[in-house]
Amino acid sequence: MSDDERAVVEAGEKIEFAGYSITMNSSGVYLIIDAPAEGKTSVSEIAIIEQLNKRDITEFNKNAIIQTIKTADGQPAKIAEKPVIVPPPEPEIQIVVTRDKMEASLEIILPPKCKPLSMETVFEKIKASGIVFGLNQEAIKKAYDSPGTSVVCATGQQPIHGTNAQIKYHVTIADKARPQELEDGSVDFKKMNLFTTVQQDDLLAEKILATPGVPGTDVLGHPVIAKPGKDLMLPVGKNVKVVDTNTIKAEIAGQLLIVNNKVNVLPIIEIKEDVDVSTGNIEFIGNVTVRGSVMPGFSVKADGNVEIFGSVSGGTVEGKNVVIKMGIQGMHRGYVKAKENVVAKFIENATVHAGVEILVSDVVMHSRITAGKKVQVEGRRGLIVGGNIMAGEEIRAKVVGTQMSTSTELEVGVNPTIREEYQHIRREIKKVEVNLEQTQKALSILRAMDQHTIPADKREMLLKLTKAQFHLVGQAETMRTRMKVIEGEFEEMRAGRIKVAEAIYPGVKVVVGTLVKPIRDTLKFVSLYAEDGEIKVGNFK
Repeated sequence: MSDDERAVVEAGEKIEFAGYSITMNSSGVYLIIDAPAEGKTSVSEIAIIEQLNKRDITEFNKNAIIQTIKTADGQPAKIAEKPVIVPPPEPEIQIVVTRDKMEASLEIILPPKCKPLSMETVFEKIKASGIVFGLNQEAIKKAYDSPGTSVVCATGQQPIHGTNAQIKYHVTIADKARPQELEDGSVDFKKMNLFTTVQQDDLLAEKILATPGVPGTDVLGHPVIAKPGKDLMLPVGKNVKVVDTNTIKAEIAGQLLIVNNKVNVLPIIEIKEDVDVSTGNIEFIGNVTVRGSVMPGFSVKADGNVEIFGSVSGGTVEGKNVVIKMGIQGMHRGYVKAKENVVAKFIENATVHAGVEILVSDVVMHSRITAGKKVQVEGRRGLIVGGNIMAGEEIRAKVVGTQMSTSTELEVGVNPTIREEYQHIRREIKKVEVNLEQTQKALSILRAMDQHTIPADKREMLLKLTKAQFHLVGQAETMRTRMKVIEGEFEEMRAGRIKVAEAIYPGVKVVVGTLVKPIRDTLKFVSLYAEDGEIKVGNFK
């Protein structure tokens, strides 16, 4: 090695060890083995390689090291190229803000041998991301102390949406003409709770105003708008007045009735005699009270409740709830129909339908009666004999049939109204399917024509038929959906029961859902119900 080369080598960074030194400069890494005092060096190849590795010098000439150790002449020998110095990596500070800007998460990643990271740097990064609201100092410190852990470092304040306006009623609506039920399960026909009456200027209802809501703030400091509550109209009906903008009071004394979600005060029509040729037929939007009876061929129809102090003899009565103090003598003409309940002392040779319950205190004879939920005949005699009795959930009586085997049919488990609707839908859907098939055939013919030369009237027909097709498909789908709902209700009502407190005689046919059981022997104190695919007989309780 020339003197110039030696000067270059010695100008680099020199690290001295016992018996040798390592110099690093721009031209490479050089090893110098000191000449031994007694002719033999004690320098180890392993020791030199270990020192090189400590300085991240892994690419070296091993043979050159061995040769230099052997020579040991104090001259520098190149054993490796200059090492590439890689600067330490930067810590990663990852901040993610949710799409609605209501939450921000922080994760710190520290690569091996990275630069040191301070809390100040973390806060500067968060601030640079625009996050200024809802910072969680403890969460940020947790992320700093636990690199690789993602934490929620900021949370926005959700808006408080306004509440909708609502109507607060200051009167109690009557108990739907249902008799008071006693502890033993029977009913007191004298306590009907039939009407809700109010006096002039009584407070009926008031509107609780909607609230605007309270805005929130996202993590970027932006306001988050709150949804204001929805307003609604005052339910002002007939014979009521608005006071102080949001309060409803009765304008007259009378019967309180809520029709189509509107508050009405209606006078009660009171017939002080029989409904006959002297009165004509009665039809009224409110409630009707008849002090006498409804005679053959005449009718009383009301949107509200009907109360008759006498009897219905071959007449027609319709109402929300129908209460007949004496009874119903159908005379094979007319009918009684209630949206909710029918209450009578007796029913004979009549057709009676109630959307909810039919309650009879004495007897039902040779009649066809249907109730959406229950038929109860539990008064003095509590007798059902002859005819057809149907209820969605339950039939209760003391005695059913006679020792003379009078033909009587009891059916539970299918709401008669729903069954009629189901059968009607089945008929209608067949009609729709026929129309749809004809429409689709006509469309196929029109679409097969050359659309560039098709006449204007055919084009118009094509458009109308296309619209008709979509309409028919929608109709069919709606009806099928309703049929599925009804079928689900059929499944729920299969748990119908017939309860007889005293005796049920041969000649009676019991139907529960789709199951049929003729009564061949007298049964006493029994309950009949469907289980495991058959009608079983259990105790009355």
